[in-house]
Amino acid sequence: MDQSSFAPLTTRLAAYLNCTQDVACQQILQGLAETGQPLALMDVASRLQISQERLAAHLTHVPDTEFDHEGKIVGWGITLVPTPHQFWVEGRALFTWCAFDTVLFPPLLALEAQVQSACAASGQSIRFRVSPGGIEELTPTTSVLSLLLPARRCDCVRGTFCQQSLFFENEQAASAFLSTHPGALILSIEEAAYVGRMVASRRFAEEQQGRVGHADHMMLQDGDGRDRS
Repeated sequence: MDQSSFAPLTTRLAAYLNCTQDVACQQILQGLAETGQPLALMDVASRLQISQERLAAHLTHVPDTEFDHEGKIVGWGITLVPTPHQFWVEGRALFTWCAFDTVLFPPLLALEAQVQSACAASGQSIRFRVSPGGIEELTPTTSVLSLLLPARRCDCVRGTFCQQSLFFENEQAASAFLSTHPGALILSIEEAAYVGRMVASRRFAEEQQGRVGHADHMMLQDGDGRDRS
């Protein structure tokens, strides 16, 4: 694997994926991973040290946030709503919206997870263990996943990016997907995990320099979630 060849992809993903930019979504991800339970708005607001009203206003502009009938948050990237991508954290049964999420969130949140999904073409079971350090116990070892980035950052939401990030048991199984999705990339699970670690490391580097914390604070103040750069 020529790691330098993934630099442009890592740069685009770091810029496009809001989960690495939005402090509210970070807290939702962390809370769901830690508890495996629906999150009350007041609990997330407390984590952020803001009012519940301010958080609610912000979330109206965060695409695809999932709520239950009581108004509690049940999903954003990591979800309690079943998807094809099962994601166990310390025995807590969770799911992710897409294949790439399974290798992005462990380094982003400093956790280890067991993943079970299926080949989108054949239904073949795909399993592995993922941690901030990489991939272990991958079955089958030939497994790959797809990525297709939208043309613009504002289009990078669940209905575009996530629905195109799928698992396949091997590159041959992904061939039909590639034929109907020009511009899609196919990465081995190890390559995808490396890209996930690099995207996460950019987040950590920015936090250390104090840029993201300030930007996130301003985003919540504005309450509309729009990029003002």
